Amino acid sequence: MTDFKTSIDPGNQSKDWLTVQRVEKLKADKESAEELAKKNPTALLMACLCAYVRKTALFLASRPLAGQKSALAGELELELSSLKKALVQLTKEDISRNPDYAQNLSQVWHQLLDSINLVEFLERKKSDVLIQLKTLIDTFEHYPPRQPRSLGFYMTEFAGKEWLPFPFMEQLHQLYEDHLAHKKESQLSHWISSIDLILSNLMKK
Repeated sequence: MTDFKTSIDPGNQSKDWLTVQRVEKLKADKESAEELAKKNPTALLMACLCAYVRKTALFLASRPLAGQKSALAGELELELSSLKKALVQLTKEDISRNPDYAQNLSQVWHQLLDSINLVEFLERKKSDVLIQLKTLIDTFEHYPPRQPRSLGFYMTEFAGKEWLPFPFMEQLHQLYEDHLAHKKESQLSHWISSIDLILSNLMKK
């Protein structure tokens, strides 16, 4: 399991946006989308287009044949497994104030949303798996209840940013505390179980 080390001093937190240290570059040969946008907006647009075309090609070129699983289904499996791994990490330790963890969670979230949107666009009818995926996403978009901004909102907005909003940290912390208190009945456990069910259905495709 990746060891995320807390890099924010709780004593210095405020209820406004908190400035945190720059997230380390993931790889030396890759630039962040934000940096690329500043240097060459056209290149960023082309990169996004290429990613979309790649996913479309995966779907069209590898439709399931006689028991074979599509490449896009395999990609969804990887993304769901990555989301599950991130949620499991939060059940084991309070890493709610770690920007590296939040960045990883947000990136996984974006990749999953991209694939779901593509499947929804290309599928002629909504499959059971797609309905389950959309239901799962909806629960993130409505957690926690009766709050101005949801966890899904912060995961969508945080990717690529250099700051970690206080409400985002609080929501992650609440999830950790809820799991400590309720274990298998916690929100994290429910999400993990839902992902396991979707993964089992994907593997049947």
